[in-house]
Amino acid sequence: MNPDTIIQIGPLALALDRLLAVGLMLAFLTALDWIARRYRVAAWQPAGLALLAGIIAARAGHVWQYRESYALEPVAALQAWLGGWDWRAGVAAAGLVVIVTLRQSRPVLAGLGVLAGLALAWAGFLAAGESKSSLRLPQALTLERVTAEPGVSPHWQIGDLRGRPIVLNLWATWCPPCRREMPMLTRAAATERRAEILLVNQGETSAQIRVFLRAQGLDPAHVASDPSGLLSEMTGAGALPTTLFIASDGTVRQVHTGEITRVQLDIAIRALERP
Repeated sequence: MNPDTIIQIGPLALALDRLLAVGLMLAFLTALDWIARRYRVAAWQPAGLALLAGIIAARAGHVWQYRESYALEPVAALQAWLGGWDWRAGVAAAGLVVIVTLRQSRPVLAGLGVLAGLALAWAGFLAAGESKSSLRLPQALTLERVTAEPGVSPHWQIGDLRGRPIVLNLWATWCPPCRREMPMLTRAAATERRAEILLVNQGETSAQIRVFLRAQGLDPAHVASDPSGLLSEMTGAGALPTTLFIASDGTVRQVHTGEITRVQLDIAIRALERP
């Protein structure tokens, strides 16, 4: 199953990878607490300390790995709730704390065994979702320009954009996280040279969109309209905003559900440049 899968429960949209990560962390806490009691380890909260160390190291490892992207918006390094973790660094840090706090060989081996088992489960989950996407947007797919310019076609056709990476952000004027990310996305669309960025409204009329853009003082140059919501239907986007990262051959390489930051946008565009 794809790690980016979204589970819809009524109005709530929950990412499968985050649900699994929370489940594995709870399993780690439960197992390590049992081991500490079983072997009568005289240490203060070894499970909690190991988990905390793992979370901090996983975040720090991710920020360091993508330091060029975080240089665009350094404060985003502190916004851990938006995602971005190096799970290998987290496992290494948690293992070190297990060794230091449990000390005795039997509980240490038991604790490391639990950690290794949970890490393998996570690695297997990620590997299962790494198969390349077969979803390709049809070249004839047509999007409407929100603003008409003399001598410019009133439509964008996906086939005309082939040959370079494309980023399609699916949004609506009634969606609060969409409204929050729109200023950043319109600026990025105007300046980004590595990929074509289009902000594709879902299900609203061009007139509605123009009123919204005018009220917010946003540049409409890279805003398109998909009044039938066809893109959401084709790609299975169950929530807005959703951002599609499409390789130069037209294959949807990555799907980001929920609000996106400038750093996350940059990281995903860099990934599109890799074969």
